[in-house]
Amino acid sequence: MGAATNPSRAADTRNRLIDAALVVVARDGLGEANVKAIAQEAGVTAGLLHYHFASKDELLFAAVERAGAEYVAALDELIAGHEPAALFDAYLTFAAGALDAHRPLFALRLALAVRAINEPAMAERLAGGDAAIAARLAQVLARHGGRSVPVAEDEAGARMIKAAFEGLMLSWLSRPGFPMEGALSRFAAAVRATV
Repeated sequence: MGAATNPSRAADTRNRLIDAALVVVARDGLGEANVKAIAQEAGVTAGLLHYHFASKDELLFAAVERAGAEYVAALDELIAGHEPAALFDAYLTFAAGALDAHRPLFALRLALAVRAINEPAMAERLAGGDAAIAARLAQVLARHGGRSVPVAEDEAGARMIKAAFEGLMLSWLSRPGFPMEGALSRFAAAVRATV
């Protein structure tokens, strides 16, 4: 049975391609991450990649969307699993712990964000995932503040924290030797002082 007729095999191939795209972008950069390199990393032909994804961009979006959905699900578990008094510190620990585990995703996500500066369609595609993560962070801030529903201040704080965290990630990804652990510690202290 071919990939077209076996849904389980097709899903496995799609997931291998997504995983390979993350690896290749993290290793080679977005510009050098071509279809051939991604297919080779996944152990498939470029034709099979095109069977599953209309273009490299569609594959990259699929990677960001899948990883973003997993990240949001982990945030939902975090929010559900902690009392309000402990939630904010748990979030900071979670965010710091996610860095190494999700380095390829962050590299891809930030590379696409740079493209979005000049490509409105790219910005639109990324906006949904950004909004979902900011909404979860607003929930964390609301619960930390004793509220069951986020208010405008929580939403604004969530956007600011997300933007600052992305700035730290950009420095960490683009500058070898960037002292991320120390930067995260100062970042966490500054955020705690404002919430």
